[in-house]
Amino acid sequence: MKNVKIIIEYDGTNFSGWQSQPEKRTVQGEIEAALKKITNEDIRIIGAGRTDQGVHALGQVANFCTSSNFESEQLRRGINSLTGDDLYSKHIELVDEEFNSRYSARTKVYHYSIIFEPLPLKIRYNWFVKHKLNVAKMKKVIPYLLGEHDFSNFSAEDEKENKVCELYNMNLTGDNSHIIIKTEGDRFLRKMVRGMVGFICDVGRERFSSDQVSDVFEGRIKDVYFAPPQGLFLVEVKY
Repeated sequence: MKNVKIIIEYDGTNFSGWQSQPEKRTVQGEIEAALKKITNEDIRIIGAGRTDQGVHALGQVANFCTSSNFESEQLRRGINSLTGDDLYSKHIELVDEEFNSRYSARTKVYHYSIIFEPLPLKIRYNWFVKHKLNVAKMKKVIPYLLGEHDFSNFSAEDEKENKVCELYNMNLTGDNSHIIIKTEGDRFLRKMVRGMVGFICDVGRERFSSDQVSDVFEGRIKDVYFAPPQGLFLVEVKY
């Protein structure tokens, strides 16, 4: 059996997330259906991260095992010919049998984009915020989020698993027209980035203050707003 690594880009707008679901169009489901037609095998692909409905990816990584003899480039072209225009296989290569796209990952990098005008060519990939935001106050939140914490109160994670994540980097750049929040961590819980962005923006509109991050971690603030999915991009998975 060959272990195959694939790097994928997709527009998440018309997908019901990454993970296969009955009667719904998902990224995993579409790729697996393409592989079935190409190899005549029932192949299960493993994704580095399970992006939610509406979330995009520039560098999602997955791997799968196959006994087919297709060359990597031939397989890549075959997948692209069988998937929609909103999903694209950028690179395929053979990797060691020990490689697992999820468990071998060291860090993941996400970007979240915000705009302040509902521009038709940008609103599909950005969160349009009507409120005026204080960028200087938003930046003050970052030091409180960095490091190792239980991020369950910034997430919608409902599984009984380890909720501790470590954020290595986060930065915010922007002006009166556009803000980008970039973050890198060892792992991310479901909706965690969107929860952090929602809180940062609430600080920017002075609903909360930056030092109230500890109140969220400790459960004294429970009504964290989740930023909408369309501004979120999985940019890179590092190994």
